[in-house]
Amino acid sequence: MTKNNSYDRRTPCGTTYSFSEIARKLGTGFASKTSEHDETGARRWLFFMAQEWTWWVWLVSACLLLVGLMGMPKAFPGTLVLSIAQFILFLARERAFKAFPVQLRLAYTLLLTICLLPPMRWLYWLPAVGTSALVIFGYCLMARMLSLLPWNRAEPITVDLLRRTFLSRPG
Repeated sequence: MTKNNSYDRRTPCGTTYSFSEIARKLGTGFASKTSEHDETGARRWLFFMAQEWTWWVWLVSACLLLVGLMGMPKAFPGTLVLSIAQFILFLARERAFKAFPVQLRLAYTLLLTICLLPPMRWLYWLPAVGTSALVIFGYCLMARMLSLLPWNRAEPITVDLLRRTFLSRPG
């Protein structure tokens, strides 16, 4: 198996972690693979991971959603098909629904499916903004929310856990 530093790295299927533990274990997966400081000493805020194929899939998904929101609604089913393919691929790779990358793609696919319903089309703004934030800044609200599910955490929900989950930097 080749080394994969993306946010989709495999985790042992019976182990549960809080989001901060997941982020710590994944290391550079939630931040740009460049150094934390550039020549000026400023922290990097962008999350461009062009060497990771999953980043490209999320980028295409974000672009399709934005194209759909700009008046070409045929892009929405394309995003759903891409999401379904990604879900099937990760389910085949991980061989467990409990694996975090599988859960993330299942939740994303379900959200896109709900958005297909005509009265819910306005909701496409949510995955469009969320996927764009993931691609640009590495912040995934859906992943953070999924990390709070009982089977994905080892500690009880507290104000401190919520603060660490939602307010910590992606890197």
